[in-house]
Amino acid sequence: MMTRVSLLSSTALAAAAIVLAGAPSSAASLDALEKRVKALEKAGAGRSVSRSKRTMKLTVSGHLNRMVQLVDNGVNSEFRHVTNQQSRSRVRWVGTGKLSDDISVRTLIEFGNSDAISSSQSIAGAEVNGAAFDTRHIDLQLTSKTMGKLYIGHGSDAADSIQGHTDLSGTLVALSGAGDEDLSFADENFVFGTGANIAAGTSSRVDNFNDELDGTRDDRIRYDTPSIGGFRASISHANKDVVAGAIRYAGSFSGVKVKAGFAHIHNEAGAGATVQGIAQQRNVNTGGVGILLPMGLSFQVQVGERDLDTVGRNDPTTQFYRIGYRFKASELGETRLAASYHNAEDYSANGDDLEIMSVAVVQIIEPLGAELYASYSNLDLERTGVVGIEDIDVVSIGMRVKF
Repeated sequence: MMTRVSLLSSTALAAAAIVLAGAPSSAASLDALEKRVKALEKAGAGRSVSRSKRTMKLTVSGHLNRMVQLVDNGVNSEFRHVTNQQSRSRVRWVGTGKLSDDISVRTLIEFGNSDAISSSQSIAGAEVNGAAFDTRHIDLQLTSKTMGKLYIGHGSDAADSIQGHTDLSGTLVALSGAGDEDLSFADENFVFGTGANIAAGTSSRVDNFNDELDGTRDDRIRYDTPSIGGFRASISHANKDVVAGAIRYAGSFSGVKVKAGFAHIHNEAGAGATVQGIAQQRNVNTGGVGILLPMGLSFQVQVGERDLDTVGRNDPTTQFYRIGYRFKASELGETRLAASYHNAEDYSANGDDLEIMSVAVVQIIEPLGAELYASYSNLDLERTGVVGIEDIDVVSIGMRVKF
């Protein structure tokens, strides 16, 4: 039956007809009710809106993700009530249809919420609230079983989520991959020294010393090849001539699951930009591999480098290692554990060394389509010629509910 939304008097008449008709209990009564609605719409002199085509199907989905944090910068501490930036709350509308047996069409509109977003909060600053809804995806996707997939619009470039691709621990909601965990505390400040130095505001954001070296969402065109032997290649071109390419692999051998990925991002326009005050050409190479054993034990390794192309500056590098274990101990769903080590060097200046040690637990709650999670991270920064930099400790507890 076509979907109709009747307006004004047609709405009242249709509602009355349904009440008088009673609950339909057979195909005949449904047909009779449909004829009555058609007659009422005709009597409404066009005061109705109908979907004229049956070829596209619309699905609405999304999730809500809220988190409570306790953050300690070595001098002060506070509790926070935030939206988890590692997988922030969102709503999406997906339209699907087929042009032929080979070609399908998908439209994706997705908006995210940034209320008290975790990555923008700090003990030293006021609460930061982002947009109630901002664009994540506005995308048209054409998929051919034989030719691959074409994306047109605003969405993920070819390198986006290359780190998350290799995670097989299932803990991304609590512990994002390869440096992305600073989405939980990117704007928090390291405190340098004590006493007068604190009063003078001698501190610096976590994000100054780290980069996940991942792709992004942008206005772009992207093409993915069909999967061949588990391998899939992607290439994209975005505004300002940002070109990204990636190769991903997913397969299994005797019950052992393997995922791997490598990406290159070439940003010629970045040569005129600055990162931490350094003019640079943002060429990035990043890659990694993840393994899940039949017993539930998983391993992930991810490394990356950004080419600053600047005399006298070391190229910043990132290393990320994660070990995970997943098992089902209750009827609620799977329990997932993970521990990670992340090292980022030379991002703000030569000799900078950031280490992040994290542990996380995620409990799947299948009846709700939800995940209850908790994590702890310790951040340790060393800088040449600077002593007394305080560690940052972050405890997070949250829940993501999907619909």
